[in-house]
Amino acid sequence: MGWIDTTTADPTEILVSGHGTEERLSITIASGAGALAKGTVIAQYNTGAASGTFGAYNDAGSNGLNTAKGILSDKVDATASGAQGNMYVHGTFYESKLTGLDSNAKTDLKGCIFLDWVPELTE
Repeated sequence: MGWIDTTTADPTEILVSGHGTEERLSITIASGAGALAKGTVIAQYNTGAASGTFGAYNDAGSNGLNTAKGILSDKVDATASGAQGNMYVHGTFYESKLTGLDSNAKTDLKGCIFLDWVPELTE
């Protein structure tokens, strides 16, 4: 395990648990995609100069952005240039802490489970 980069780390927890079942992939966020928050639903451009890079999912979008591919694991700023990041493609997530999640994204993200509640702990 490496050092945490405190300039990009975000303490907001989007995962329900860290049981090692989460799968993360290294990705490049497209230049001009802007500052994306941890927990943003991500899609992959499939045409044009940005083809193969990622941006925020938009169900009404085009060029591949209308198909969710994962969930951003930490904030990334790709306002001025492309930026490296990671996305989860498998795991259990707090639905309320994700950005851009809709029913079609849930269908696209087959390896993910979304909980809309937080269980109460009892003694």
